[in-house]
Amino acid sequence: MQNLSELFLLFTIYSFIGWMCESIYCSVIAEKLINRGFLNGPFCPIYGVGALLVIKLLAPFAGNPAVLYLASVVVTSILEYVTGFLLEKLFHTKWWDYSHRRFNLQGRVCLGNALLFGVMGVIVTHRVHPSILHLLAQIPADWLLALTIALGIYFLCDTAITVRTILQLNGRLAELQRVLDEIREKGGTVLDEKRRTVLETKARLEEGTKARLEALRSRQKALEQESRLLHRRLINAFPTMKSIRHSESLAHMQQALRERMQNRKN
Repeated sequence: MQNLSELFLLFTIYSFIGWMCESIYCSVIAEKLINRGFLNGPFCPIYGVGALLVIKLLAPFAGNPAVLYLASVVVTSILEYVTGFLLEKLFHTKWWDYSHRRFNLQGRVCLGNALLFGVMGVIVTHRVHPSILHLLAQIPADWLLALTIALGIYFLCDTAITVRTILQLNGRLAELQRVLDEIREKGGTVLDEKRRTVLETKARLEEGTKARLEALRSRQKALEQESRLLHRRLINAFPTMKSIRHSESLAHMQQALRERMQNRKN
C-alpha cells in the first residue's frame, strides 16, 4: 500500500509541476493569467503520467543520457498523441492543435514539443526525481496514506466537474449551431453584428420572418456572451481548441470572448 501511495503522490507532484510550467509559459505568451490544463485545479495529469512512464519504464536507460533522451522523446510523444486522440473521441473536441507547426502528426504532436519533452525526461530522471523521493521519504507512512485518499477524492471530484462542464459546453455549442443554421436558412448571414448583412432587405421579408430573425439573433448573442466561468476557463486554457461537430459555433463563442476581454482592457 505504501508503494501505491508513493506512486500516486509522485503522479500528483508531477501533475502539479507540469501545470505550473504550462500555466506560466502560456500566461507569459498571452500576457494574462491562464489556468492551463484539462482539470479545473492546478494539475495536468498528462505530465504526471508522462513523468511516471519516463521514471519507471525508462529506468534501464538512466545511465545513458543519449538513449534516455531519445526514449523520452518517443514515449512522451506517444502519450501525447494517444491522449489527444482519446479526448477527441470522448468529447468530440480537438483540445490542442499543432497543425501550424512544422513536422507535426495530425496536429496532435509536433517535433518541437517532442524534443523539449526529451530534455525534460533527462532532467526529471537525474535531477528532479531524486529530490522528490528524498522529500517523500520524510513523510510518515500514515500521512502518505491519508494524503493519497484525500487527493484521490479530489481528483475524482474535479474530473466529474470537468466532464459535466464539457458536456454543458457541448450542449450550448449545439444550441448555438442550430440558431446559426436557422438564421442562415431565413435569409441572414451569421457574421458578427459589425459585419452582418441581410441577403434580402427587411422590406421584402415577411413580418413573421423578420421577427423570428430578430429573436434568433438575440438568442445567438445571449449564447455567445453568457458562457459560464468554467466554460470560459476551458476556452482560455486551450486557445486552439476546435469542436469536431460544432466548429462554427465554437468559433463564434471564442470571438465573443476575445471581444469581451478586449473591451475590458479598453
